[in-house]
Amino acid sequence: MPATIDLNLLRTFVEVYRSGNLTLAAESLRVSQPAVSHALKRLRTHFDDPLFVRTGTGVRPTRSATDLYAEISGPLSRIVARAEDGTRFDPTTSHRRFRIALTDLGEAGLLPRILLATAATAPGVSIEVVPLDIDSVAQDVLSGDIDAAITSSPVAGQVHQEVLFQDRYACLVPADLDDDEGRIRVEDLSRLPEARVGAAAGHRAITEAVTTLGAGVLSRVAHVEVPRFTSLPWIVARCGYVAIVPIDAFAALALPSGAKLLELPFPSPTTSVHLISHHDADATSATTWFLDTVRSTLAARGGEASGLVA
Repeated sequence: MPATIDLNLLRTFVEVYRSGNLTLAAESLRVSQPAVSHALKRLRTHFDDPLFVRTGTGVRPTRSATDLYAEISGPLSRIVARAEDGTRFDPTTSHRRFRIALTDLGEAGLLPRILLATAATAPGVSIEVVPLDIDSVAQDVLSGDIDAAITSSPVAGQVHQEVLFQDRYACLVPADLDDDEGRIRVEDLSRLPEARVGAAAGHRAITEAVTTLGAGVLSRVAHVEVPRFTSLPWIVARCGYVAIVPIDAFAALALPSGAKLLELPFPSPTTSVHLISHHDADATSATTWFLDTVRSTLAARGGEASGLVA
C-alpha cells in the first residue's frame, strides 16, 4: 500500500461522508459520478476498508470511515481553503463552498437573507448548512469543519464571538386566546401548558431570563421540550400550548392560522445573536468575505421586527 495519498481523494471522501450520497458528492465536487466511484475504489484499497456501505437512499460510513473523517475533516478544510485562496479571492468567479451551523429557526429566518446577499455578488458560491449543536460548535469552528455559526448564546472556547443584533422575546399563543392590548395575560401564561426548545438549540439564556422575570408564572420545567423551533407554532395551534420565542425570527415566519404572537406580561428579556468564527487573524480572504457578508447582512436587517405579526 502506498504511503502517500492524493489530496483530491480525501476531498472526495469528505464530500461523500457529509452528503451520504455519491451523486450529491459529485455535484458538489463538479465531477462525474463515475469519477467519485473510482476515487472511492482507490480509497478502499488504500485503507483496506469498504469505508461506505450502500443503503436505500445513499451510503452509510463504516466505523473506520467515521474515525478517518474525525481525523482529517478539519485539517483538510483548512488546507483546501488556503490552497483555493493562493490567489486573490474573487467572489464573482469563485465556486467556493462555505459551511455554517444554524438552528432550524436560523435556517428559516436568517438563511434566506444570507443566500440573497451571497448570490448578489458571488453567484457561483455554495453554502452548506449543518445543524447547530451549542456544545460542540466551538470545536467545529476551531477544527475548520465549519466556517461560522450563528447562536443566541455565547459559547465556551477560544473562538471569535461578535454580536450581530439584539432580539426580544414574545409569546406564541393559540389564535383564539383573548389578549390584554396585545399582551398575554399573566393568568393565561400561568395556566396554559408551555412548549420549550431544548438547550442544545442555543437559547439557554431565554430559559434563565424568562423564568427569572416570570417567577411564579412560568415553571422551570416545560410541559414539553422539543429540539426544533419550527415545530412550536403547530404545537401551539393544535394543542393549546404557549411558547416563548424570539420576535425577529418568528415575525418573519408564516404562522399557522391557529397561532399568533403576543407581548409578554412583563418586560421582555433580550438576547444577543452571535456570529461565531475562528479567532485566527490570518483568516483566508474567502472566509473573510463570507463573514463580512453575513455580518453586514444580518447586522443591517436583524432586530428590524419592532412589532408583532399576529
